[in-house]
Amino acid sequence: MLNIAYLIVFVLVSLLFAGSSKKSKIDGKVSVVIPAYNEEKAIEHVINTVKQVKDITEIIIVDDGSTDNTHNIVSRQDNVILLTHEKNKGKGSAMKTGLKRVTNDIVLFLDADLSEINKLQVESIIKPILNGDADITKTKFKREAGRVTELTAKPLLNFFFPELSFEQPLSGQFAAIKSFLDNIDLEHDYGVDIGIVLDADAQGMRIQEVDIGNIVHEMSTLKELNIMANEVVRTIVDRAIHYGRLTMMDDVGSSIRMEIMGLTLIIFGIFGLFFINPMTPIIAGAIIVIGIVIAAVYLVRIIRTSLRVYRQSKIPNRQIIRTFIQMHFPVLISVVILLVIAASLLGSVNIASNQISIEPVSKNLVISTSPEPHSAVDVRGPYTIDNALENEEHLVRLSNSALSTLHAQYGDYIYIDGERYQLEQALDGENDLIRMPESARTALDVSPGDIIRDSDLRSSFENVYLVQNINPGEEQIDNNTGFNNTTSQINTNNTTVNIGSEYTSQTLPEKVLTVYLNNTPVAQTSAAVLNSSYNVYIDGVYDDSIMLNNSSTGIIYNSTYDGTTIRVELENQNGTTNSVFANQNSTVKFLNINLNFNESLANNTTNIEVNRTN
Repeated sequence: MLNIAYLIVFVLVSLLFAGSSKKSKIDGKVSVVIPAYNEEKAIEHVINTVKQVKDITEIIIVDDGSTDNTHNIVSRQDNVILLTHEKNKGKGSAMKTGLKRVTNDIVLFLDADLSEINKLQVESIIKPILNGDADITKTKFKREAGRVTELTAKPLLNFFFPELSFEQPLSGQFAAIKSFLDNIDLEHDYGVDIGIVLDADAQGMRIQEVDIGNIVHEMSTLKELNIMANEVVRTIVDRAIHYGRLTMMDDVGSSIRMEIMGLTLIIFGIFGLFFINPMTPIIAGAIIVIGIVIAAVYLVRIIRTSLRVYRQSKIPNRQIIRTFIQMHFPVLISVVILLVIAASLLGSVNIASNQISIEPVSKNLVISTSPEPHSAVDVRGPYTIDNALENEEHLVRLSNSALSTLHAQYGDYIYIDGERYQLEQALDGENDLIRMPESARTALDVSPGDIIRDSDLRSSFENVYLVQNINPGEEQIDNNTGFNNTTSQINTNNTTVNIGSEYTSQTLPEKVLTVYLNNTPVAQTSAAVLNSSYNVYIDGVYDDSIMLNNSSTGIIYNSTYDGTTIRVELENQNGTTNSVFANQNSTVKFLNINLNFNESLANNTTNIEVNRTN
C-alpha cells in the first residue's frame, strides 16, 4: 500500500514539473530587436556586430522618437528593418513594436548604446536557447554595480521573490523564445526587463543568466535613474500583487474576499429561511443558490492561484504553509461556520414516506416528496398558543402549516377530553398563532404564550381525536396521499364521509384508506391500524364491525345501501405516522358514511349512543 502511495506522489510531481523540466532544442533562427533613442554614437557598431552572427537572420531597429542622427544612420544600413515612433514612447513600447514584426522563433533584445559589444558576447546570449538548455537568457557583465539594481531592485526582489537570485536582474540584454513573449504583457517603460524575468519565473520558464564579460554602458544621469527606479519599483510591486505575494492585495486576496461573500450569502440564506419571517423559501433559496455559485467559482480560482504560487515558489515549505494559512484563514472560518450550520440542520432531519422535515431550533422546513403537482416546500412553525376569540369557545384557529402537520382540513373536528372543537382558519397576520379556548388549553396542559415547535405539535395533541369531514362534491386533496377527486355520480348535497383518528406518541406503519361510492373514489386519508375491531356506520347508524391489523390490505368493507354501492379499501403507504384510526373503543367513529346527511346523525359520535342502536 505504501509503495502505491509513493508511486502516486511521484506521478503527480512529475506531471506538475514536466513542463519546467522539458528540454526541447529549437531549430529556429534568431531575430534581434534593438530599441534606439538618440544613439547615433553606438548604433552602427551594434548593427555591424549582430550582422556577424550567422544565426541572426532578421535585424529590427525601432527608432523611439530620436531627435539626433540615429534614424539617418540606420536607414543607410542594408538588410535592416527600421521602424519609427514619431515621439518617444519608452523602451518597452519600442520592444513591443519590434516584436510585432519578428518572424523567427527566438528573439534577442539588445540596447543600442553598447559601443564595445562583440560577436562572441552576442553568440553567448542566444546559444543556450539554440541548444535547448534554456527558454530565456539574461546577461550579467563586469562593471560597477548599478545604483537602481543595488538600492531598489534587489531589496524588493529579495522581499517578494526570494527564489530569484540573479546578480544583475535589470540587465537589458536578453533573449527568449517568441511563443513566451507573445503570451505576456510587456511593460511600456524601463520596467520591461524585470517584468519579463518575473513573468518567466511565474510561468516556469527555464531562465539562465549568461556572463558576457566586460561591457561598456553609457552612464545615466541622476534624473534618468530616478525615472528608471520608479518604473522598476512599480513593475516589481505589480507582479508581486498579481502573483500572490501581497496578502489581500493580490488575485488570491480578491478571490478570498469573493469566496467569503459567497459563503456568507449561503449562511444568510439558510438563516433567513428559518429565522426571518418576511423571507420566503423562494427568496432564501435564490440567495443560497447565488452564494453557492459565487463560492464555487472563486474556490476554483483560489485553488488554481495557490497552486501556481506554490509551484513557482522556492522558499521553504513551512513558510509557504504558514503564509497560506494566514491568507486563507477567513475562508476556513467561514467554511467551518457553514459546516456547523449544516450539521445542526442534518441533526434535525426526519424522513417520512412522502416528506423530508428539517427543523432547527425555530422554523421547520418540510419538503414534500409526493409526485403530485400540489407538492411543495413549506416552512412551518413555531406556533404560539393564544386565547380564543370572544364567542368562539368551540373553535380552534390555526394556520395552514399547522393544519398540514396535523394532517387535517378546515371544518374537521377535534375531540379534546371528550369535548368537540371545530378547526378554523387563522386570522390574517396570525399564521404563527394557535387560538384555542381555555377548556382545550387546560386539557392539553398549555398556556397562552407557550411556544410549540412544528415537530412537537402532534405530540402536544396526543390522545386527541380527529374527525375528518369530507364532502365528495368538493375537490379533496389529502396532505399525505395527494388524493384528488371531484365526482358527479352521487348526490353531493346530502353525502359526507366522516373518518376518525387519534393522535398518539407511537410511530406506526402508515396505511391509506380510500372510500368508493358507486365505484368512484370520494374520500381518502391515512393513519395506522391496531389489532382491533373497527365499526362502520351508515347515516350515523351502526352497520358492521371489521377486524383489522397491520397486515390488513385490500377491500375491507363492501356493501350496498339505498341504491349506493359502498367499498372501502386499505393499502400500505410505505411510511410511518403518529395517527391511528379510531377503533371500537374510541370516542369517535372509525367510519361514518352519510348518504342522507343529517347534522344530528353526523354528530352522533359517542360509543354509548352507538351501543344503544345495537
